[in-house]
Amino acid sequence: MKILAISFAACTLIVAALVTWNAWGAKDATALALGTFVIVALTLIVLVWYAYDTNSIARITRERWLREGVLSTTYALQLTGQKGEVGRTLFQLHNPSSLVVRARVACNFRIYGESIKAGPVYDGEDVWLLFPQQMSQGWFEIESLLQAKGKTVATMIAECTPNNKKTQLTMTLDLEFWDELGIRRKLPSRPHYFDFDRWAWIPRLTEGHQAS
Repeated sequence: MKILAISFAACTLIVAALVTWNAWGAKDATALALGTFVIVALTLIVLVWYAYDTNSIARITRERWLREGVLSTTYALQLTGQKGEVGRTLFQLHNPSSLVVRARVACNFRIYGESIKAGPVYDGEDVWLLFPQQMSQGWFEIESLLQAKGKTVATMIAECTPNNKKTQLTMTLDLEFWDELGIRRKLPSRPHYFDFDRWAWIPRLTEGHQAS
């Protein structure tokens, strides 16, 4: 775009110079006509350069929106209450951008390797709506998840051992974001497990190994 604008402006300037040179030597040329032509030619060059600058500003603004939209959206897990209670977990999505962002959350919970349902909000069926520079927050209870397989928090604490703690209750989190400009971003799946001994959600920090 910059090369095109410079080329067009240069061609216009060359043509204007040639016409001015030829008209200056012509007997029927008048100062008013010649001056008018020069002004029109220079105005055209200025308009071309202004259009290029406007286009550059619009492109930079759009690129900034793209960077600040889905790329800046984050999530957080926060466990409330004491060990042995229902294990209410706050799930937070933060949108610090100036764009409206939508999100799909799929937690993919498993108990001892068996898949369980957590409801449309956390099974990737419903769409979260994240308003600009705001945080959206939902929650789920570990006790309710365990009841799907006839388990309770108390029994899981009693069954917890160093060998099975990473498989008792797991979550493989899949997040997908898209903004009002149509830009989409799907994050890599991130496995977590719930440590009933330490009473905390533990995320996998690397691609190859889980946190301990």
